[in-house]
Amino acid sequence: MTQPWLALAAMLLVQMVVSLTLVAASVLAPAVAPTLGLAPERIGLYAAVAYLTAMLFGLRAGHWVARIGSLRLSQVALLACAGGALLAAASPALGAAGALLGAAFLIGIGYGLVNPAAAAVLTHHAPTTSRGLFFSIKQTGVPIGVAMAGLLMPLGLSVLGWRVTAVGLAAVCAVLILALWPLVRRLEPPPAAPPADGPLVLLWRVWRTPDLRRLSLASLAYAMTQQTFVTFLVSLLNLQLGWTLAAAAGVLAASQAVSTAARIGFGALADRWMAPARLLVGLGVAMSASCLALAALSPAVPATLVVAAALVCAATAMGWNGVFFAELANRVAREDMARVSGATQFFTFTGGMLGPLLFGESIRAGGSYALAYAVLALIPAAAAFAMWRALPARHGAPPAPGVSGPRN
Repeated sequence: MTQPWLALAAMLLVQMVVSLTLVAASVLAPAVAPTLGLAPERIGLYAAVAYLTAMLFGLRAGHWVARIGSLRLSQVALLACAGGALLAAASPALGAAGALLGAAFLIGIGYGLVNPAAAAVLTHHAPTTSRGLFFSIKQTGVPIGVAMAGLLMPLGLSVLGWRVTAVGLAAVCAVLILALWPLVRRLEPPPAAPPADGPLVLLWRVWRTPDLRRLSLASLAYAMTQQTFVTFLVSLLNLQLGWTLAAAAGVLAASQAVSTAARIGFGALADRWMAPARLLVGLGVAMSASCLALAALSPAVPATLVVAAALVCAATAMGWNGVFFAELANRVAREDMARVSGATQFFTFTGGMLGPLLFGESIRAGGSYALAYAVLALIPAAAAFAMWRALPARHGAPPAPGVSGPRN
């Protein structure tokens, strides 16, 4: 028996907590990094390590789903995030740079396991006609987690100090691990046979399947835009435009509230009025335009326009994920969803790794935020153009055997 709303609530909570743990460092970086002898821009390296780890562990997630189940793998993801938060809290005593990179590694493990595990659960429980909405609501856990980081991290920094705040994050992960325990029997999809192919073979099969290759490369480009926006918005407002840390974090939180609503709206749109692939094209064009708007910001720009630019960028650069998973579910057999989503996630997280790293290093090398955002705008535009050119062929082509399956 399927339990769609209970499954959605559980996977949404896991996504929220893991996203909160990952983004906390980006919010705290402008204030905490100098006290540890690190430049705030080095947050790009932290994000890169987390996403590289997520890429590699996500490739094996389908295998682990078959071995221990999706719910238990979600608990493992939360346990890894808790360990990362505790290691970050101990970083002054252990050596800041090394300990923080270790924390990024552990949190990256957790982040890499969440989507494949949730994809298996929701593909089993969500109604076929509402997958866009269900996947989009689940993906709102990302902006909700980011918004929580923007609201709670500055408060924790001022009231408790950042180290106690990090320990608190670990405690939240532990509580959710215990809360998931009674749901394992109720929500776990029927077990699937462990995949015979190794991760590299699976990755190659996804790459050689035109539909999945286009989706994967689009997710790479869109994730570059998304993670650069999330990682550097606070630094842009605080260091480049002169806003206070609290005000900058507040804009980040507000932008995530907007993107949460946008994800749900785009999911409903993909279910009822527009094919997910066409909607992904439109979102790529929109996020490119929003990056150009961020490039035009300066201290002389009125605060209302700054906030508007951030909100538009959040709605577009963070609104595509649920639509992506809905399109992927349309192209992949149900029993293959966990492992194929783990393989496509490799490309997504490659973008999440490269975006903040390249953006941060360009700033460190003396580049301006304006130039960096203008160059960034070219990437989703190119991906949208490539998908647009392939639209007529896409919808007439059947899924490829061995990776994709019949629509389900």
